[in-house]
Amino acid sequence: MLNRRNLRIKAMQTLFAFQQLRASNQQISWERLEEASKDLQETTPDKVAKLEQIFKQQLVEPGNLPKEFTAELKAGIEAELSTYNQQISKDLKFLRSQMLLEVEGIHKLFLWVLALFLALADFERILLARKKSLPQGRQIVYLRDMRSIEILRKALASTQLPSWDEKQDRLSRWYKEIKSHQGLAEEFDQETSGLDAEVKKLRYIFKTILGKSESYQNFFEEYDRGWVENKDIIKSLVNKTLKSITNEGAVLAPLSYQWEEDKQFFADIFDATIRQESWSEKLIADSSKNWKTDRIAQVDMILLKMALSEMINFPSIPVKVTINEYIEMSKKYSTPKSKKFINGLLDVLAHDLTASGTIKKSGRGLIDNK
Repeated sequence: MLNRRNLRIKAMQTLFAFQQLRASNQQISWERLEEASKDLQETTPDKVAKLEQIFKQQLVEPGNLPKEFTAELKAGIEAELSTYNQQISKDLKFLRSQMLLEVEGIHKLFLWVLALFLALADFERILLARKKSLPQGRQIVYLRDMRSIEILRKALASTQLPSWDEKQDRLSRWYKEIKSHQGLAEEFDQETSGLDAEVKKLRYIFKTILGKSESYQNFFEEYDRGWVENKDIIKSLVNKTLKSITNEGAVLAPLSYQWEEDKQFFADIFDATIRQESWSEKLIADSSKNWKTDRIAQVDMILLKMALSEMINFPSIPVKVTINEYIEMSKKYSTPKSKKFINGLLDVLAHDLTASGTIKKSGRGLIDNK
């Protein structure tokens, strides 16, 4: 199921996307200003270099413009800054909304994956109906007559999902993979009836055949850009739902047991990191004297900013939990040296910020997970 580490990862990815987009917008803004400055006779190399430096500083930290700049040039800079800020605000709002929609879309994707069992059973039914020349006893049936499939069909009846009907080529390929899988007959030749046996068989097909199918993985990687992170969540949701099947029905697994709280955490960690970005970056720069901020890996910088925001804005989350979470994320998404760097820096910052009263914990946040 979805957990908070998944949410931290997706917030980190969105923050990274925003950072890239912001850098692109800054360059576009400068190029527009550079082009406009040609009409103001600000075209000598020294003047252009100075203008670029000042303009890019204004993008990050607005302040007074040099007195020697003409009124016309100042107006051009201010107009470009206004355009840039409007675009950044628009981009940030879009990325944030997409971030939330994509996470909520994981549950819809899970339901569609679950519905694949129904589609494969229907595909088999049509296929066997065409082979009327075969005696009934010689027809090998894998999914068609499963009661568990019909229980799933009833559970999914009220959901609105994309149809598998237009994916007949995929269904045909995956059905052939199921049919030709030698281990399936060996594994279930003694368990051909009963609901528990059916569920076990469905889980085997899902994990051992589809889960290891290159065609299956390629299809969902093309369909869902977050498949690499989402597939384990979906696997967990599918298995939980299959395990719930009884003669009384099936329970479709929720995205998480406390989605509203998790969703709020997701939005809040993103918003807090953006809101406190300048403060966090200065604190990190001051505390890593041996490292210039532009030498710190981009992902490491984002993880550090997120960790600081989490320690300060979420009093119920223990500091040790926060540090451990971002260390684990660095192992997967950053450089081999990131784990040690992030661990050391966050330990120092957490100690200093706690001593100064900036970090204040309460309730479960007081637990020191050593």
